[in-house]
Amino acid sequence: MRASRFRNAHRELAVLTARHHTLVHRAAELKPATLLTLLENCDAFRRPERFAELLLACEADARGRTGRENEPYPQAAYLKAALAAAAAVDAVGRAAPRAHRSAIGEQLHRRRLAAVSGVKAGAAKAQL
Repeated sequence: MRASRFRNAHRELAVLTARHHTLVHRAAELKPATLLTLLENCDAFRRPERFAELLLACEADARGRTGRENEPYPQAAYLKAALAAAAAVDAVGRAAPRAHRSAIGEQLHRRRLAAVSGVKAGAAKAQL
């Protein structure tokens, strides 16, 4: 049973990497909404350890190219910062105590988008 779970976890990571590695490589170019969608599609909020493994696989992919073995891979730190900022957002916050779930979900999405936008703005200022 354990070997099966082990294989499934690796298969899931391989599929996740194949689907999203191009976006991870281009993370600095992405709009905040696309960054948030990437985090959501990778299930990074519920499975941050798997997202970290995805970033490691993408870094290995980038550094596996001839001549790029020692190049920095800032995308990993950038995406980790975006995830940390978005994950720190309060799910309910000032929502009405009996707010409808979809309204809470929309509010959470807007707040996470604002947090990711802040990370992107900070990264842009750091490059100046």
